[in-house]
Amino acid sequence: MKLFQLLILAVAVLPVAVKASVSEATIDSSGNVITDSDDDGAAQASIPKNEQLSTHVTNKSPFRCDIYWDDGEYGSLISTLDEGESSSLNTFVGHKFFVTRHGVKEGLFVDENRLIFEVSQRDQQFFIPENAAPSTKLCQDRFSVCKEYSKNGGCERSPGWMIVHCCESCDEALNASELIDPKKRCSKENLNTPDPVWEEGDLNKLFESWASNQTLKDTFGLEVLSSPEPSKHGATWEKAAEGAPWVVVFNDFLTDSEVSDLIRGGEIEGFERSTDQGKVNEVGEMEKVVSRTRTSSNAWCMHQCERLPGVRSATKKVEEVTGIPYVNYESFQLLKYDANQFYRSHHDSSSTDDTPAGHRILTFFLYLTDVEEGGETYFNRLDLEVKPKKGKALVWPSVRDDNPHYWDSRMFHEAKDVIKGKKMAANFWIHLNDYHTPNDWGCTGSFS
Repeated sequence: MKLFQLLILAVAVLPVAVKASVSEATIDSSGNVITDSDDDGAAQASIPKNEQLSTHVTNKSPFRCDIYWDDGEYGSLISTLDEGESSSLNTFVGHKFFVTRHGVKEGLFVDENRLIFEVSQRDQQFFIPENAAPSTKLCQDRFSVCKEYSKNGGCERSPGWMIVHCCESCDEALNASELIDPKKRCSKENLNTPDPVWEEGDLNKLFESWASNQTLKDTFGLEVLSSPEPSKHGATWEKAAEGAPWVVVFNDFLTDSEVSDLIRGGEIEGFERSTDQGKVNEVGEMEKVVSRTRTSSNAWCMHQCERLPGVRSATKKVEEVTGIPYVNYESFQLLKYDANQFYRSHHDSSSTDDTPAGHRILTFFLYLTDVEEGGETYFNRLDLEVKPKKGKALVWPSVRDDNPHYWDSRMFHEAKDVIKGKKMAANFWIHLNDYHTPNDWGCTGSFS
């Protein structure tokens, strides 16, 4: 792949978000840089390698862009720029940066040449030009390490990630140039999708088995808040009505060590501002969109987090209680709400879901802290509110008992504003079908 190196004349760095008053580079049909300065942008040999330089980047493209430092692997995110925004970067001579659309590693190109910024001078000014756009060639290697990953078995270990990010290097091993198309990659034939974990009537069977299980009541403090037959199941919510959906709590589900490891796992993975799901591109990557209705921070419990003893024991406990295998689970989502943060009304699934993993059928929500004031989970259409308590688990279905392929529209809920204190939580979303195989093949929108 030919890399397009955009080298601009040296200028004084301007403050962030201020329009540049310098000669801007333009690009001819061959991808050549043209400036109206005699300075050709060549590297200044007198700059010591250990001298920290300041570089300025302005986004003139129509895309929200992520700027990555090329670390020789798959990049380290440095900055995110909206259209028209600018940012100053502290860097060193010889460092390179590449540009992607926000939330995905889909690189931006000019005339099919990848946009690369290479630092060669003090006070350089770089522009992401107006005509920057994703490549029309879907099958390509996005990173210089793709060939190395392929030789070391990466295509077989992480087929979805490698097909999307290292398509050329995995073409021989996986027929990646064909499977880059998500309609082919994510077909039932390719994934060998197993039968759903629930059929009609299985939802009620699970919750009824809980409601009649004295061991769960004694061990984990099981309490039925709402059910289709509140008198029969001993529902404690004062507004519980006939035909209502199931909502239960396990008041003493987690041990202190499990709580500590889940919190520690979030710190290891790193909390970031929560996002919503955006548009899906041609290869199946789902854009991350900053949420206007959700102000919390979250982290996904993967890798080192998943190996923590408390995380493993909490996971095993959920598996044993639900009877649903771990392959149907998304990774733990770890949540942090500071004062005045919230998540407005939403549903954990959609009316229908034809994706390979199917509906999120069950939410197993774990409170990791007490909250001094606020932070309740509120089911809007039921007028049911649950107060956070350290170690408590709140569980509800997102689908109907008579048709687990269709959502239960009564299960909209929200995280109320934290008024005083901090709320930390973790949740498992459990799917109707095997989730792990579609996720491994890049069929869930996520390529972590």
